[in-house]
Amino acid sequence: MRDSYLDTARGAGIILVVYGHVLRGLFAAGLVPAGWPSALLAAADYTIYTFHMPLFFLLSGLHVPKSLQRAGDVFLLAKLRTIVYPYFVWSLLQGAVQIALSSYGMNHAFTPRDLLAIGWRPFGQFWFLYALFICMLIAWGTSIVAPRMRARGGANGERTRALRAVPAMPVALAALAIGGLAIVAFVAGSVTQWGIVSMTLAYFPFFALGMLIGNPLPALVERASNGLALVAIAVTFAASLAFAHRFGEPDSIWALPAALSGSALVLLVAYRATRRGDAAQRSPARRPSWLEYVGFASMPIYLAHILATAATRIALVRLGIVEVGVQLALGTLAGIVGPMLLYALALRTGVARLAGFPPLPAGCAMMPDKGRIGSADAA
Repeated sequence: MRDSYLDTARGAGIILVVYGHVLRGLFAAGLVPAGWPSALLAAADYTIYTFHMPLFFLLSGLHVPKSLQRAGDVFLLAKLRTIVYPYFVWSLLQGAVQIALSSYGMNHAFTPRDLLAIGWRPFGQFWFLYALFICMLIAWGTSIVAPRMRARGGANGERTRALRAVPAMPVALAALAIGGLAIVAFVAGSVTQWGIVSMTLAYFPFFALGMLIGNPLPALVERASNGLALVAIAVTFAASLAFAHRFGEPDSIWALPAALSGSALVLLVAYRATRRGDAAQRSPARRPSWLEYVGFASMPIYLAHILATAATRIALVRLGIVEVGVQLALGTLAGIVGPMLLYALALRTGVARLAGFPPLPAGCAMMPDKGRIGSADAA
């Protein structure tokens, strides 16, 4: 059974990613006016960047033990198809567009030499796929060295006969080793400037955390999704955010508490919203909410949103529309809706796999239920 609250969390997370990139694009283009608008939007930028990418790495790690258990030797081949292939296809496509439009208001200079270096130096938003594949390689390598880790289950709470057959001590030691490695990696990634290596080290701990908590997560979010727990985590996040802002950047070691509490807050709110939306449905057949559909399309959105948002910003500027609120709203909308329409078209024409897009979950279609939109919003 699919965990709908995780799709809701992915949907919320990818909206924050798109909004953050639109906002940074406006700062880079000099379209954010000085004074309180700049200060307010800078605070929003800092807040989002403390936790939105840790959240995605955590979500990416949740089902990895189960995938290793089911896929075994073909796990790596699957990741080559779902991570590496889209990385190269969309890096080449976006890079070519950036080169072609370099004289039309692109914020960052991009050359053919940069495009040729994507094998070892990812650019733009594609660093996430590069780092994620390295995390997958580490997980796969760990499963080869300690195959008992494959029996830890996944984020849907399933347990197999293999789990009962595995001695607890080797699994606990392997989990402890991964946790220790994650702490070392985070510290190393936070204090070094090694490009994609440092970025991978800094975010690997959240991926490892996802692997370790995948099995108990449903029970954890159910117990912690009451109002008091939500308020406590929200207060913790606000305090951690203030602390991090005083001492460092949003991806510094000082922001670790904010990254963890912010991710937890998104998961709990997503869980409550999903449960409330389910309760509001009168149909016996469950239908996904609009935010879940955004979550289904999170990979296509991540791959294609920069092209959509940059094109929107440039077009609005050429039309004389430079008001930051309009730019933010239309840019974010274009970055979400444009790739979702592209995804729907690719699914309908049968070229989704060629484009590097994932299939939709079984039983779903790219048409959200309007009734669920209101109920999810009300939650």
